Amino acid sequence: MNAGINLTTVAPLLIPILALSIPIVAIVMGALAKMRRTELMHETVRQLIAQGREIPPELLIDSTPELLRDSAARVYAAGGARQHYVGAISVAAGLGLMVMFYVMNPGEWLWAIGCMPLFVGLAMLLVWRLEKKR
Repeated sequence: MNAGINLTTVAPLLIPILALSIPIVAIVMGALAKMRRTELMHETVRQLIAQGREIPPELLIDSTPELLRDSAARVYAAGGARQHYVGAISVAAGLGLMVMFYVMNPGEWLWAIGCMPLFVGLAMLLVWRLEKKR
């Protein structure tokens, strides 16, 4: 019996760890690149202010969040139109999970897992309905 660690014992662990770390590294690198772009834009604005020059609006458009660029009514209308679709999909997914788990193991509690998306979908439909009346 060899108690040492060799490649055949470590390889099955390294493959999933490597596969899961690739998206994490991509997300971190994207966030760092965005932070660097924002930092450079702020430095440019500081230099323009120090020189007493006017800041071009095109420079600030890319740094403004999308919700602030659009009018509030347009954003609200788009969100309200999608909310009932997402709610209906969540209700259907919840009901489907409930039926699937009940058929797989009748008499067990697994069917209750479908209650989570079901109630989230019902809540979204309720909020959509209440906001529609307002």
